[in-house]
Amino acid sequence: MSPVPLVLGDLGNGRKGITPAYGQTLAEAASVCLEEQGHTSPTEMQVSGHFESPGKLEWNIPSDQSRRCWNDDGFATEQGAYGIAALLVEHCGLEVVLRSKKKTGFDFWLGSPNEDNTLFQGLARLEVSGIRNGDASTVDARVRQKLKQTNPSDGKLPAIVVVVEFGSPIVKIVEK
Repeated sequence: MSPVPLVLGDLGNGRKGITPAYGQTLAEAASVCLEEQGHTSPTEMQVSGHFESPGKLEWNIPSDQSRRCWNDDGFATEQGAYGIAALLVEHCGLEVVLRSKKKTGFDFWLGSPNEDNTLFQGLARLEVSGIRNGDASTVDARVRQKLKQTNPSDGKLPAIVVVVEFGSPIVKIVEK
């Protein structure tokens, strides 16, 4: 199976629920995280769970200014994971269409890139988490934690959890 292309710079084109400026910000955060873990572009990323395929991550080399801006490891990891998750769900026929409100238990609403998605029809919830450096058991534990976190908003709409680990790098995507 050939690797799924995940070109971080493409986030700079924006999406329904991601402005071009924010998309570029997410790409920059992810590139800093990947470089800090010793990766060079392009790098293969293992993707498992609901969607299984190798991914081929490509990014621009971050500048010294970018590294200084993204010096907060936790914030950079979270934002970088958002970017990779946004690209990955597109290979499942979905797109980030709306940022969720605080205290909902998830980060974004997903929908079809070709539909209006009015009245929450055809939408899914996306919860994302990033790990700067861990292993498969750390990723699995985080997936369980994030699945539980989406419980308060359970209803008729599915939830998708994406956990991005930058050290290996690996991603696990699970739908509930």
